[in-house]
Amino acid sequence: MGRKSPARIFTRRTVVLAAGFALTVATAAASPAAAAEQHGRAHLLGHTTNAQYSSNWSGYAETGSGDTSATATWTVPSVSPTDSDTYSSAWVGIDGDKNSNLIQTGTESDYAGGAAEYSAWWEILPDYSVTISSVPVSPGDSITASVAKVSGGTWKISLKNNTTGRSWSATKTYTGPGESVEYIQEAPTVGGDQSGVADFSKFSFKNLKANGAGPGLTSSDKIILQQNGTNYSTPSNPNSTGDGFSVSYTG
Repeated sequence: MGRKSPARIFTRRTVVLAAGFALTVATAAASPAAAAEQHGRAHLLGHTTNAQYSSNWSGYAETGSGDTSATATWTVPSVSPTDSDTYSSAWVGIDGDKNSNLIQTGTESDYAGGAAEYSAWWEILPDYSVTISSVPVSPGDSITASVAKVSGGTWKISLKNNTTGRSWSATKTYTGPGESVEYIQEAPTVGGDQSGVADFSKFSFKNLKANGAGPGLTSSDKIILQQNGTNYSTPSNPNSTGDGFSVSYTG
């Protein structure tokens, strides 16, 4: 079960990141083989006093304990053509920053097979992401998404396209510890390899909630997406109320 990208094969090139880590980045060409996407835990590279660095995440993560809900609104970014297939996901979730668990939902803005592709999805690790086909999305659409604990191991995942009025929700079983809340732009794993970052338009996360209240983001929580020594995706500092920020492609 999983969200399948258009048929393509993947070659692998290994690059060295600034922190000395090796990273395999997937590039793609047309092929009969299909590749599944997975929006995984943070692949952290290191940190400074002002930010953390990751090869797949950009945005903000707040760590703690007993997290039970997370909500965000954002505008689906557009993507520009790139020489190889590239990917960008915007999502809200719980866990994945300090552990291997993760429940999340979001939107996809990819440039693959020579065309831009947009969709909505949900995912619970270790499974692959699943397309929410009943809620089509387009660049510029306003999206509100959330994950929330109902009771025990039962959680509700919700996503609404505020522009079209289409919405989706489902209850799922999730047993992660609830140790972090995230608002993330990600370059997902595609066909088992780390993807390159799509050239996405600047967009904003706003009206953020964590456990029913404003998360109170601080600039030190910032995560910058870095591949091959280049900062490809950089979040702004939080707004004055700590419940919103913007994300820019900087590659």
